[in-house]
Amino acid sequence: MNDNLFDSPWVQSPQIYSVQELIKTVEPVNYPRGSGLARQRLDLLEVSYRQWVRDIVDLAEFKHCYFVNGVTDALNQWIATETRPWQYLQGDYEYARMIGGKGECVDQIQPDTLLYISNPACATGNVIELDKIENDVILDCAYVGTTSKHRILPPKNTEQIWFSFSKGWGLIGQRSGLVFSKRPHRSLNIMKRVEAWNYTSVEICLAILANYDIDTVYNEYKQKQLDVCTEMNLTPSDCFFIANSTHEEYAKRRRIGNIARLDLSKLLR
Repeated sequence: MNDNLFDSPWVQSPQIYSVQELIKTVEPVNYPRGSGLARQRLDLLEVSYRQWVRDIVDLAEFKHCYFVNGVTDALNQWIATETRPWQYLQGDYEYARMIGGKGECVDQIQPDTLLYISNPACATGNVIELDKIENDVILDCAYVGTTSKHRILPPKNTEQIWFSFSKGWGLIGQRSGLVFSKRPHRSLNIMKRVEAWNYTSVEICLAILANYDIDTVYNEYKQKQLDVCTEMNLTPSDCFFIANSTHEEYAKRRRIGNIARLDLSKLLR
């Protein structure tokens, strides 16, 4: 394994210097609960985010929006209230396997069973076509912001779509994400009523939306990714900090068949 690659089954995503500097300008906030101020700021983030991702995904049918501590929290909140059996594809986000419950790992999508799936795909970082899927779907879009403005067409029976600020903006430790749902979420709707979310994280997200386009970081880093992949004989992913390879050297990072997912974060800093 090349020492310059991030040697972990988890992706790191590169620290973006300008984002780190922007965060330093955001003052911590602590709105009085019940004042309505925290809700106003979250409502502003919701409206702004819908506009920000409009070229990638249309969220018009997803009327309910909630702030979460990243997509992992979204998965926790969903599993805690989900009673149906569900499935996820081999190579998708590890936490779906680790959390257990009624989730089953499958090689091919089984009909008539609720499907958790990521797009761009966690397994490769590539955008995949989902619009012909007939299953009920929970759609994890954590990697939106790491690719060009690929259009994502959610399956018609998609129930929730999740987004994260971790991957595209190097904010893994910040734990910031959004859930958009067609119906009120059983647990998150209660938390929203009592204004139980990180108010300062909302301000950080608003600052990012005000200072960057959805593909700004991708455009800044894509050529670096291509150069590294050429030098190391890797296949560049749609995600700017991921590469794929079938080389035996990277066998322990294989996620689908003989395709390994490689994190280039160290090489892009």
